[in-house]
Amino acid sequence: MNMLHPRKPTDRPRSDALSAEGESRNRRMRRFRAAARRRFPGRLRCNKAAPIRSVLSRSTPERYKRCGAQSRIQTVIANGIFVMAGAADSTIDRTPREALPDGHRATVRLQPAALSVKLAVPLLTGDAIERAALSQRVLASPSARIVLLRAPAGFGKTTLMLELRQKLEASAIPTAWLTLDSADNDVGRFLYVVRAALTPLIPGLSTSADAAAGPDEIALGLIDAIAAHRAPFALFLDDFETVQGPAVLGMVRELISHLPAGGRIVIGSRNVPELGLGRLRAHGKLVEIEPTHLRFTIEETAIYLRNRRRLDLSQDDVVRLHHSTEGWVAALWLASVSLENRQDPSQFIAGFSGADTAIVEYLLEDVFSRQSEKIRAFLLRTSIVADLTPGLCDRLCGTTDSMDVLAMLQREHLFLVPIDGDSPRWRYHSMFAEFLRTQLKQRHPEQANELHRVAAKWYLEQDRPVVAIEHWLAAGDSDAALPLLARHAEPLLNQGRVRLLARWLDPLRERGLLEDSPMLQVVHAWAVLLGRGPRAAAPLLERLDREDRPGRGFDAHRRALRLLFLVLLDRTDEARDLAASLVREVPGRGSFVRGFAEVALANLTMIAGEYQEALKLADVVRSRRPDNTSGMMLALSEAAEGAVDLTQGRLRKATAHLRLAVRAGTDDASGATNGNALAGVLLAEALYEADQLLQAERLLTVYIPLIRAVGVPDQLITAHTIMARIAWRRGDRDLAQQLLAELELSGHRETLGRVVASARLERARMLTVEGRIDLAKKEIERCADPTLWDRINRLSLRANEVETYKLGAARCAVHGAQPSSSIDGLRAELDAAERTQRARRALTLRLVLAQAHHRASQPNKAMRILSKAVNFAATEGYQAAFQDEGPLLREMLRELRLRPDLLGTGALPSADRLLFLDKLVGESGAVLPTDAERRDDTSAASVPAAVALTRKELKLLALVADGLSNSELAGRLFVADTTVRTHLRNINAKLGTRSRVEAIAIARKNGLLR
Repeated sequence: MNMLHPRKPTDRPRSDALSAEGESRNRRMRRFRAAARRRFPGRLRCNKAAPIRSVLSRSTPERYKRCGAQSRIQTVIANGIFVMAGAADSTIDRTPREALPDGHRATVRLQPAALSVKLAVPLLTGDAIERAALSQRVLASPSARIVLLRAPAGFGKTTLMLELRQKLEASAIPTAWLTLDSADNDVGRFLYVVRAALTPLIPGLSTSADAAAGPDEIALGLIDAIAAHRAPFALFLDDFETVQGPAVLGMVRELISHLPAGGRIVIGSRNVPELGLGRLRAHGKLVEIEPTHLRFTIEETAIYLRNRRRLDLSQDDVVRLHHSTEGWVAALWLASVSLENRQDPSQFIAGFSGADTAIVEYLLEDVFSRQSEKIRAFLLRTSIVADLTPGLCDRLCGTTDSMDVLAMLQREHLFLVPIDGDSPRWRYHSMFAEFLRTQLKQRHPEQANELHRVAAKWYLEQDRPVVAIEHWLAAGDSDAALPLLARHAEPLLNQGRVRLLARWLDPLRERGLLEDSPMLQVVHAWAVLLGRGPRAAAPLLERLDREDRPGRGFDAHRRALRLLFLVLLDRTDEARDLAASLVREVPGRGSFVRGFAEVALANLTMIAGEYQEALKLADVVRSRRPDNTSGMMLALSEAAEGAVDLTQGRLRKATAHLRLAVRAGTDDASGATNGNALAGVLLAEALYEADQLLQAERLLTVYIPLIRAVGVPDQLITAHTIMARIAWRRGDRDLAQQLLAELELSGHRETLGRVVASARLERARMLTVEGRIDLAKKEIERCADPTLWDRINRLSLRANEVETYKLGAARCAVHGAQPSSSIDGLRAELDAAERTQRARRALTLRLVLAQAHHRASQPNKAMRILSKAVNFAATEGYQAAFQDEGPLLREMLRELRLRPDLLGTGALPSADRLLFLDKLVGESGAVLPTDAERRDDTSAASVPAAVALTRKELKLLALVADGLSNSELAGRLFVADTTVRTHLRNINAKLGTRSRVEAIAIARKNGLLR
């Protein structure tokens, strides 16, 4: 072992360490409730202060616990939205599962032995030298959230990370270590191992609790715990370049944004990760260590060669070697190996020069050539496999002494990295492995394919078909690979391993080798459609449509693929006809395609506005025997009913159904999780409607990364719009506009006109309530597409259930110069909404209509309409609809509160309705100033509540006046960013302001600031 390659856990842990077993759900729920009661005495209920788990946790009917024993793809549709969830099937293969589309697989639990490998801190070898200047650079930046060590292999990233860890531990700052690998592109697995790494550091985290929890719940709990933690800590993430999935990277971004003061993440990577580093860099939250920093100085080179490697070199030799290698640690180490036992080191050092890569190739060749013939043959023949075990090496080399050879190579420090585990296993360092494979190809090109065949046969004997297929394909032996693929492709598709399947099948299709295997063509189409989207899959579907293959199975899958394709492109009319025909014609109520089509039809029927028929179809799925219907299908039927309830104004009932759907999705015996994205986004919408912003934000924090890559219209629109509204209401206009820009870009990228129009429409709404009417009109004009809006108006699309072009234009007119011109149109829209039982849409239409009458100098009509809206909203708990309309409606609510007789009668007692109105007025006051306050600064300057600012709020406001950002405030006050935002909202509420600038100005006028 050497200083470049500390003993590290393997980046390819065996998946026989994976386990889907968890404790009894009843026991888990009892323990959760007991813990919740201890933490929150009194009744257990959801509110802004409660942990996010209380938002999700509810009892689950028994039928959800028993169903779905057979794992299969859960490609389902709800609200015209398809989501795919794959389950692990440990009987298929014991190898690590390849990274899949974001969140598309089951939550993974690792056995203790495998988990300990990933959490093990590598050993710092004796030849390492201290990089004091670099470590001090990091330690001198305590406010930095991220430390990024970026360099190619062999630059000593891990060694420096280990040095940093030692110094942090010596300063009583606890640390955790996690070595990442490609399997961690699975969101569930990534969150599980991160939680396991942080459990010893952060109270409240545990890998044993909530065994059945999905990635969403794990992420929410993890974010909660990190944000609430007050003590400094550091999480080290090594080999970060192996993580490339957008969902996992999105999760890391969220973890970074919720780091408390003193919390930091240290990343070692070969490339620049997509973590939004520009913003962190601009705010001084990033420390970057690059290759130029990691190269040895000439002094470090001398210490390393003479003191660590024990080489007797002259100063001229040291200088020459340093200049030749440019201080690259890998080249220096290789040179030191080559220099051992040489008679004339000066002659050797003078004999090579050139670029870093050329030097390394030269030195690798030198080290390799100095081995015996037997060892060279062993190295070449075993280079084709990733994991080296004595049995496999014996088979590849035709010998029986591989164990002795591997032990010798380890003793000689010849690029061999041991893998901890129950049985002896090793791997070559990646740099050396690549060199050996190149040498094998150059020296013995005829042997490589035969060696792959030998490896394939050995892996088949070990019941590891996935690796066997890899080696058959690497050998170019399609005759052997195709039968194995045909046998295992569908189970692998059921697992959700779409990237793996697409990588295998793409070249086979291009070579025309799938022509005689219709089901492999189907599997390939599913893999591309689910992994790359409808545009990439279109040619494959067109080819399948031209195929004339016998058998109902092929035809059913072909039509199901077309159904998914249509909905992903927002062509719901065509999709409904196809779903109905599939339900009529596909036999077998327990079949995948039949269940898929039934759930699709239920949701497409709801989109058509036929709510009762949609509920009947959902009941058909839920009434089926548990062993014939997966938990995910049942969960999605619950989500469908929740969506209908939202549309028809039953907010409380909708929230209950959606909580159940989110929980039920994780109880599928297959372990599928990403179907929860549908229910999760709908639940976030319901929570937002009830003004539970914190819970809604936390849910969307988890789900937006999961759905961003999928490009499904309603989820994209709803999630981004709600998140933008939350940011807007908190005064973060930049973040709100950024979210809408991302939404609009997604629409352009996927050619989804409704997504683009919805982003512009929401931007127009914000501009309108801010009083920027000219800009709002321009955005409205950019939304004008009669064909698009005619289609939206005759459907009940979830994301556009309330906000449409007509409503946006009417709202703009109400706040503009001709408010009365919109009254007739709003009345007609309101009548239509009530006639079609779209109560939630009717609520917003009523609020805008009330404002129109108010602006048209018809106060009595305005108050009557507003009173009706308040009475309805009080019954169901709707609040956000009022907050979103801005300062004009706030003035009207204040007037209504002064005239309670106008409320008349309602479903709730008068006292309850008045309390609800008080809450609306109070919450509205925390958002935006009134028109009068904007016009008259003096009125805003004498805010009675100003004297109620606490000492902490006054201190915070003084720091705000100094120009500190939220993250800088958090660092200065030793609190979480979320705490800073809470204080700022409270200050705005008390001062009646909507921004930092207004708050500072009013505070100064009131003598609260100098």
